[in-house]
Amino acid sequence: MRFVLANAYREYRIRLTNPVLPLWDVVVPVIYLLIFGASLDRWFSIEMANIDYPLFFLGGVLAMVTFSVAMNSSYTFFEDIQSGIFHELLTYPFARRDLMFGRFLFNALFSLAGSALCLLAARYVLEVPLDFMRIQGLVFWLVVGTAGWYFFFSWLALSIRGFNAYHTTTSSLYILLMFISDLFYPLDKLPPSVQMPAYWNPITWEIDLLRHFTYGPGTWFEKSWESAGFLIFAGVSYWLANRSLNSSLE
Repeated sequence: MRFVLANAYREYRIRLTNPVLPLWDVVVPVIYLLIFGASLDRWFSIEMANIDYPLFFLGGVLAMVTFSVAMNSSYTFFEDIQSGIFHELLTYPFARRDLMFGRFLFNALFSLAGSALCLLAARYVLEVPLDFMRIQGLVFWLVVGTAGWYFFFSWLALSIRGFNAYHTTTSSLYILLMFISDLFYPLDKLPPSVQMPAYWNPITWEIDLLRHFTYGPGTWFEKSWESAGFLIFAGVSYWLANRSLNSSLE
């Protein structure tokens, strides 16, 4: 545990050297929430008679926080490999998994901090009614959501070589996964050709679960299979990241 905490502290110090990434992770989702939550409320509230759009959008923004934190944290893996620091770290007296879990610990806490800021903005700026009785389930899925995307993007960072290839891949995934989902709009309002890939998008499952713990939509069966689906996604992502981390890296 000591080495996990040491790596978490190292990740914290790295983030301090580049304040733009933490700013993007925390402030940008809040701006999305305030701007889109307020401006699109008029348009979507007509079609969503049972719920205000800001409350609907909140679950998507919380998922955006976990996704952005995980994606940007993977860059430290990529940068360490490119600079050669990663190979030096492998000579230190701790297991490779301590390096991965230490970084995850910091980013999980950072994701929770960013999510708390979004919840405060939703409650006190947009006056969104929140059910704080479900906060434990919400925190659980924020941590699991961060874990799933953190391991997924860490696997990419450990597997991809070349600055352009890495940034093209992560940027493309950010756009595709965010917009082919129910982040901004209900799934049934999407074009039929987009609904199926959006339905099988792991971030759609995470968004639906976070919405369930903010205002409670969806059936028990739907939440059960989405929970199982995202846990499988997180488990496979961990296996891939751990496999890449323990393989020979050039």
